Amino acid sequence: MLKWLSYQDSSTYADAVAMENRGPEFMLTYGWFNQAFSRHVSEHWQTNPPTEQWRQLRGELEDWITSYSPFLWGLIPDKPTATTFISSMFMHGDWFHLLGNMVWLIIFGAAMERYWGAFRFSAAYLIAGIGAGALFILVDPESGVPLVGASGAISGIMGLYAGTYRLRKVEFFYTLGFVFGSFRAPALILFPVWLGWELVQSATVESNVAYMAHAGGLITGLLLAFILPHSGHQTSNQTDQAKREQHQQVPEACLRLAEELRFGDAQARSRQWLEKYPASRPLWAFYLEMGKRQKQLDKAMQDGMKTLNSQPGKAALLTWLWQEYEELGGDTTRLPPPFQLLLAELAWLQKRPLVAKAIVSELQDKQWQHPRMEKLSQQLELKSS
Repeated sequence: MLKWLSYQDSSTYADAVAMENRGPEFMLTYGWFNQAFSRHVSEHWQTNPPTEQWRQLRGELEDWITSYSPFLWGLIPDKPTATTFISSMFMHGDWFHLLGNMVWLIIFGAAMERYWGAFRFSAAYLIAGIGAGALFILVDPESGVPLVGASGAISGIMGLYAGTYRLRKVEFFYTLGFVFGSFRAPALILFPVWLGWELVQSATVESNVAYMAHAGGLITGLLLAFILPHSGHQTSNQTDQAKREQHQQVPEACLRLAEELRFGDAQARSRQWLEKYPASRPLWAFYLEMGKRQKQLDKAMQDGMKTLNSQPGKAALLTWLWQEYEELGGDTTRLPPPFQLLLAELAWLQKRPLVAKAIVSELQDKQWQHPRMEKLSQQLELKSS
């Protein structure tokens, strides 16, 4: 082996010679897992046949190496398979390797799964892992060293993160020894820093870490961020926008007017904001409160019902508004009949027939008639029978 190394890998040869007494142990381990040396041994047999016993022992060793999990399930550049492209992502060298990868998966994966959804996130993870393996093979296609670990796929999720948020400033955490901190920066600007770090490490550090697989994952993840929007990114944005609108807070100007006991002005100002954020629960709660302060709670409730009845997800919004109205002392029976009927239909849809029946009975006592009320009354009678 020393003779072979002197021609093939002068650096390893020098290390082995310098080890002196530990040299044979190192050479034995190195020789077991170096497929290039295994090929050299097989070729050497052709001109210098070994003894039958040695050939048998060598064959048993190679069979064992082939069945050893990193070689069986890891991605080997000179022997890649469709199976090992996937299985290598779920193999790890030790517990520290696994736990380290899981930390980064939690940091970036949780945000990306929420943003893209479980299906797209899972697909992006697997595709990024395949991209990582592809670059790993491209850089050294003759290598017999297997690639194992989720690092390439997780690097892809980091690339996806940068491509998703692009120039939006996000919070990043860092650690330097025992010093921890954070900073805000555009996500996309950090991508070349991440990629450059992997390329520099690959060129300057002697390590068993597959830096080029990390680089391949990063690049694949970034590209996916520009491809995935065509199949669902817009829906995700719309959902996020709806959530932001729903939780839009009461502006300081409205609160200031209320503190000055200018309840009418405060309500009018909040109404202007509701035209922009019609699904904002905090704004509607404030609007009802200002109506109560002016002894116009029922009118404020009617305004809310008119607006929310045309909004997406109106059932949940109207239910919440109804509860808020009653908590402020509102009474459904004081509302005009069309509004009472709307609440009765809402109660029926929510499988609260007793509430719906009470409202319908109240309207019937007032001898108010409407085709929708007659239909609802029939449904309630069928439910009772």
